[in-house]
Amino acid sequence: FPFTTVITDFGCPMRCDFCIATVLKYGLRDPENVIAELRYIASLGIREILFEDFSFGINKNHTRFILERIIAENLDFSWSCQSLVTLAADEDYLKLWKRAGCHTIQFGVESGSDRIRQLHDKKITKAQIRRAFDLCRQHGIRTSGYFIFGLLGETRETMEETLAFVKPPFQPGQMPGY
Repeated sequence: FPFTTVITDFGCPMRCDFCIATVLKYGLRDPENVIAELRYIASLGIREILFEDFSFGINKNHTRFILERIIAENLDFSWSCQSLVTLAADEDYLKLWKRAGCHTIQFGVESGSDRIRQLHDKKITKAQIRRAFDLCRQHGIRTSGYFIFGLLGETRETMEETLAFVKPPFQPGQMPGY
């Protein structure tokens, strides 16, 4: 069905050294302006949104305001976004996202190697990654992860570590399509 994109903030306050988002100064849109835009989108009959923020939800107060208004005004959207595993690991916050219509979150994991993530100032751990994906699954939110092969310092071993990290823990025949 018809969909559109919405941006609630600009740039990203994180400092991952490989990401273009760091060249933009981080800033928030006026949340009332975002709500006005969402009302207009709803009036057009559009019910699917891709929030195009680099790290949707990073300012929790700003995002809570927007999501609570979506719920209170029955704007009835389903939506997806890109976000951080550290945000999705907050179960109460994640539940609010689901109530407001979130169905899919894309996460920048980048590598299954702690060393490579640390080398590039990606401040997340495997435990946080697993928790975010597990909580999303428990609450009916689909997930996908972005991975980068060939970052500075990458070796065959760290690439294999990434592949082992993302490989589903299933044996052939256990999942449809295998």
